[in-house]
Amino acid sequence: MAIGPERKSKIMTEADKVTTAYHEAGHALVGHVLPDSDPVHKVTIIPRGGTGGVTWFIPPEDRVFVSLIQFKDMLARGLGGRIAEEVVLGKDRITTGAGNDLQHAAEVARDMIINQGMGEKLRDQVFHVDDGMMIERLVHERDYSEDTARVIDQEVESLITEAANRARAVIKANLGKLEVLKDRLLEKETVDADEVLEALKGAKMPDAAALY
Repeated sequence: MAIGPERKSKIMTEADKVTTAYHEAGHALVGHVLPDSDPVHKVTIIPRGGTGGVTWFIPPEDRVFVSLIQFKDMLARGLGGRIAEEVVLGKDRITTGAGNDLQHAAEVARDMIINQGMGEKLRDQVFHVDDGMMIERLVHERDYSEDTARVIDQEVESLITEAANRARAVIKANLGKLEVLKDRLLEKETVDADEVLEALKGAKMPDAAALY
């Protein structure tokens, strides 16, 4: 699932609806194109809770394990909303809507490095982080050095940068499809899997976004 723009008021303006539609279409487009992403289940720009919209991704079957490339596609589609805003609206017109997406992407990337041994420089290594009460974390939060902490931060940044670049490549290569889905969302507000597939039919996978 990709959570859309945070809703600050109960009523969305027309401009907010357009931004939300681009945002959710970005998530859906990137997830649709990348080969190891879960398929899109549904997209809505109807505000839910504190968010402006949601894009749901559901795996085709129960999954026991998640591979490195599946994690990377998950990161890229999670950043698809922010990147769609950036590409269409401009770098200085991005919104606070991606706050939840960015936080979740950072958490996934850090888990990949710290708990799953999926770093480039720290491959097959895991690092203990204390999950205890706050007082315990203040005394002992990690059992690795400051140098290792810096490498972990670099690895996380590298994963996020790669994901953003892949999402950007997909969106720039399929701007027409992004507009089609955006318009469909503005018209219907909620679009199911079949309608997403119809809107994104013919979307292409650019070489710049390929992992293999």
